[in-house]
Amino acid sequence: MKIIVDRCCAVLMDVISIQKYIFSSNELRYNLGASHIVKTLFDDKVTEAINKACDIDDEEKVRKIMAEWRNNSDRILMKEDPSAAFEIGVSGGGKALILFREEAMARNFIKLFTKSLLIDAPGLQLAVAKEDNFPLQEGFAEQLVKLFEQLIINRNQYFPVTTLPMHGITATGSEAGAGLNVFSEQRKKYLSGEAEVKITAAEKATKALQRDYTEELKGYHFTEQVDQLGQVEGDSYTAIVHIDGNAIGDWFQESKNLADYRFRSINMQRITEDSFRTIVSETVDMLDELKAISGFDIKDNLPLRPLILGGDDLTFICHGKLGLYLAERFIKIWKQKAEQELENLPKNGFSACAGVAIAKTKYPFYRTYQVAEELCSLAKECHRKKGGSWLDFYIISGTKSSSIGNIRKEEHISPGLQLYFGPYVIDKMNDNKALGYLKEGIRSFYEDKFWTGPHLKELRAAFNSGSEFLNTFLIDMLARGGYLPNQGNEKYDKDYSERGYADKETPYFDMLEIMEFYPKLLLGRG
Repeated sequence: MKIIVDRCCAVLMDVISIQKYIFSSNELRYNLGASHIVKTLFDDKVTEAINKACDIDDEEKVRKIMAEWRNNSDRILMKEDPSAAFEIGVSGGGKALILFREEAMARNFIKLFTKSLLIDAPGLQLAVAKEDNFPLQEGFAEQLVKLFEQLIINRNQYFPVTTLPMHGITATGSEAGAGLNVFSEQRKKYLSGEAEVKITAAEKATKALQRDYTEELKGYHFTEQVDQLGQVEGDSYTAIVHIDGNAIGDWFQESKNLADYRFRSINMQRITEDSFRTIVSETVDMLDELKAISGFDIKDNLPLRPLILGGDDLTFICHGKLGLYLAERFIKIWKQKAEQELENLPKNGFSACAGVAIAKTKYPFYRTYQVAEELCSLAKECHRKKGGSWLDFYIISGTKSSSIGNIRKEEHISPGLQLYFGPYVIDKMNDNKALGYLKEGIRSFYEDKFWTGPHLKELRAAFNSGSEFLNTFLIDMLARGGYLPNQGNEKYDKDYSERGYADKETPYFDMLEIMEFYPKLLLGRG
């Protein structure tokens, strides 16, 4: 058989609804376990399937080939070694591009691997696309785009059942509503198959994370409990932060060849991980200062825990009063590292958007994540219109299940006023929506001796009462020496300070909302 050295059969795999799989439970350990399964999916679980599909008896040889793409990203085994049956194009973050010498091998691998996931990762669904005549050099970018397009079509056409069906005689577990069909010898009780594998993976994830961040943690630990992030009983809030790079998929698909695609993948992953390491180090360094602040009770655990960390995608949970600060700080660090260390930058540089959802610690975990993801989407809408890195936040109260947009129309509209002012741009200071202006306003409220707790509550109530009541209240406050921050047109292109609003918009209500969750200490850092 004639071997074509510059063509192969490509298999592109992607986990369907990663967030839904990871955050299907309100218990953090299940979320952590699911995240670890997705992260290591194409590292730990493909070896046996490749062995059988490619008829390779030496498992160690397979593992060596699988690691080659990271160790020697410029080397293309399909071109250099006619005996190579397969190689990894790229993998990570729930995605993988795997190259096979023959189409029959690829087809057999897909069958074996997806079948094994029914036991190794129940509940996880894969979308798969296959191209039998995939170029490794010339035409790589164009064919890669087509492969991704086919993946999207396949993902929307077929929804495989990957969990055992429920039966009337089977008890139901609370972690994901699945049947209790596996007896755990270690835990001495029945669990669903999905829960069992996630708990086991969570234990591995915690050990690996603690080991990998030993230097940065300096004796502190990552917790598996939502209520052990340094909160204080009676004032216990957590924040879930979801951050996503802007148009990074397009940047990947601009790769000229396989080696270039690998280079981008490896380095984007490294930069994201390095940026998070910096965040961990900075958080540890300021713990002594945080311990002195009301609302913090930090002991052995870091008030920060990664949930998803891969590529340009990051989700973490933290103490409620750290969410906004850490989101902005990560994006600034990540953007700077990416633009300094990567080649072939996007036309307008790298940028990212963040959603910060703050809720009572006992609030349903999955709902809090959903809000953070929706907030990130709202921030991305601003990026698409104006460019730059954007951030949106929301403090969850009550149990409303509608979209954030609809909730804001109900809660953040008072007579004659739209109370919500964001999303906020992080990397621009000449924009009304600059996050820096929000922080300067909060600092002014903190430092102005007139605006004590009672006056701030009265001001917030005045905004909720509408424009007419607000006008009367501000006249009274002005007579007593109370001025609103960011006077005149010094910061904004409109004078919001005279009446508290302009064109029915006000930046001040957001300041009053979020200042409880933005300690004065953090306003001057970073």
